[in-house]
Amino acid sequence: MLDEIKKLPKEFIKNLDIDVNHLKVFLVQDFDLKLLRRIVQFGIDSFGDMAADEFVIVPQIRHGNVFILKEEEKSKLLGLAILIRDWEDSESVYLSDFAISQDYQGMGMGFEFLKIIAENLLEQGFSRMTLTVDVENDPAIKLYRDKIGFDAVLLRKNEYGEGEHRFIMELDLVEFVSE
Repeated sequence: MLDEIKKLPKEFIKNLDIDVNHLKVFLVQDFDLKLLRRIVQFGIDSFGDMAADEFVIVPQIRHGNVFILKEEEKSKLLGLAILIRDWEDSESVYLSDFAISQDYQGMGMGFEFLKIIAENLLEQGFSRMTLTVDVENDPAIKLYRDKIGFDAVLLRKNEYGEGEHRFIMELDLVEFVSE
């Protein structure tokens, strides 16, 4: 329930401007075990075996940025974004996990969620976001490139093992937010 989340030290970022029941974006700044389990389970539902577990999520909450998207009066998560600082480039942040619940995909929710996150990242002093995407994941590449505005800037061969090639994509946050 929202009451459970209200008692947590977190920062309400913004309502999602889309015609679905009062969606809100939160920057998670602390957690209880129920919320942590919901975040981990959402990741498993979205990414399967490649999902981050609690040993990854807790440090991300403490030292990175973990954003969640949920309906105002419900505890079910509809979106998750996990970002980490690029230590070689102080103006850049890396989007390590980004997902929208399968039931809510194709409604523009991911675009709006990412836009709110980008606004917050600009306030934190970042100007660029990067991510990696499987070179064969055409729907994701098309979404990131054509709808959001990411540019493929590098190809990393064997990034996650033999034959696991990834594009490194980059987004100018100022341009994205001002659109």
